[in-house]
Amino acid sequence: MGAIMSTDQIETTDTPGPTKPQKEHEWLQQLVGEWNVTSEMMMPDGSKATGTGHESCKSLNGLWAYTEGKGTMPDGGQMNYYFGIGYDVTFNKYAGFWIADVSSHLWKYDGEMSADGKKLTLSCVGPNMMGGDSLTANFRDVIEIIDANTRTLTAYGEDSEGNWIEFMKATLTRA
Repeated sequence: MGAIMSTDQIETTDTPGPTKPQKEHEWLQQLVGEWNVTSEMMMPDGSKATGTGHESCKSLNGLWAYTEGKGTMPDGGQMNYYFGIGYDVTFNKYAGFWIADVSSHLWKYDGEMSADGKKLTLSCVGPNMMGGDSLTANFRDVIEIIDANTRTLTAYGEDSEGNWIEFMKATLTRA
């Protein structure tokens, strides 16, 4: 049985405090705000479908940007989703997630910033929508800052031959 320590026996000088935002976290603040979304999605038959929506993005202590969004699906149905992205100082990389009420999959992202600081590429594995025999496929979502009031999100999937295929592009403008 382990020993119980009283609070006066615990050394507090080496206890780490809360994470303080770093320069990598500053980039995330560009995502914060109210956004109108227009999207175009490539359908399996080669046709294109468009959609509209709205995102509300907030900052969690300057460390995370988290979004609640709503949009229309290609079939006209409504989709609700949550997205979060931050910079993990322990692993020195961007990390995030995306969940929606139209999928049971938790999309877990690892991110990498472009050298010019305008594009954040988020990589993940998810259910295969790209064709082929595999149950899963690799995906990339690229967030690009166009200016203070405009950004894009371009989604790519890797097909069975290793080619990256763009299947969705959303343009977000400040509401």
